[in-house]
Amino acid sequence: MTLGGRLRAALHGWTDDVVAGLAGRPRLFADGFGDRDVLARLVARVEGYGAREPAAIAMRWQGPWQPASVGFVRTSSFVSPAREILPAGTDEAILQWHAPGRDLAAAPVCLLLAATGEEGFALRRRLAASLVARGVAAVMLENPFYGRRRPPGQVLALLRTVTDQFAMNTATVDEAHAVVGHLRALGCPRIAVSGYSQGGMMAVFTAALTPWAIAAIPRAAGAAAGSIFTEDALARRFAWDRLREGFVDETAARRFFAECLAPVDARRFAPPRAPQAAILLASRHDRFVRARDVIALHEHWPGAELRWLDAGHLTGAVMHGGAHTDAIVDALERLP
Repeated sequence: MTLGGRLRAALHGWTDDVVAGLAGRPRLFADGFGDRDVLARLVARVEGYGAREPAAIAMRWQGPWQPASVGFVRTSSFVSPAREILPAGTDEAILQWHAPGRDLAAAPVCLLLAATGEEGFALRRRLAASLVARGVAAVMLENPFYGRRRPPGQVLALLRTVTDQFAMNTATVDEAHAVVGHLRALGCPRIAVSGYSQGGMMAVFTAALTPWAIAAIPRAAGAAAGSIFTEDALARRFAWDRLREGFVDETAARRFFAECLAPVDARRFAPPRAPQAAILLASRHDRFVRARDVIALHEHWPGAELRWLDAGHLTGAVMHGGAHTDAIVDALERLP
């Protein structure tokens, strides 16, 4: 690598380190692991995942399609198929739809899932608009525990316990899986699922659970979540002084966390039904998601394409919008 290349890599990595440090106060998991019996049941739920038909949902539309800066926009909601694991008042899933026209069955569509801490739809709206401009509809899901789905007492998007984290992620996968099934029932000709970082991991699991061919575009996501939560930049945001309570030391707490995360690994599941319609987008200098985890996912999905950005975790998200749009459009075009 040239000197200029090394400097660019250091700058991208430094940006990730600064973001991780600035986000350190206030911290995630300020109430520790939470109810460990509930956590154990959620871990077992993930262990029991497998390809299956999505849960049926009744979509409630909030008014007609409205003109947007590009195409049309509409909002809807449905009762979460995972409502039994969610706090009261958080089980209404909220969707925002962006489409080239008022007929969803006339265009391919991509479900866009939220990154860590991403409340509302503003950060995904630019990508949605760029997709609509390319003839692709976009639907965005508001995660449980985020935005209008925050439980009482939670500050911003700062989940209070690891149990809450598991509840959010498993519910998001179940909801995304149900939305994919609903899109198929609507007659959408080609369907994709994508997300960045946490959203990318949720997209990986959604694709793995879907028993028919969809396009999958995980961005800044790898095969497993273990190192992300226990070793890398994101882990600096955690209240380890609270997480270590009840353990001999922080090392033991990290070991327990890693054991809980063991089933959160895409290699436990078969690849998507159409791996040729899977494109992984990753950043070479990402300090939140390890390159080896991205490569592991690529190797587990034979036929998928891996595209590297000369970026870090943050800069990969904000400086390469065209690459994200291209990856989604290209993957959809590879579906039968």
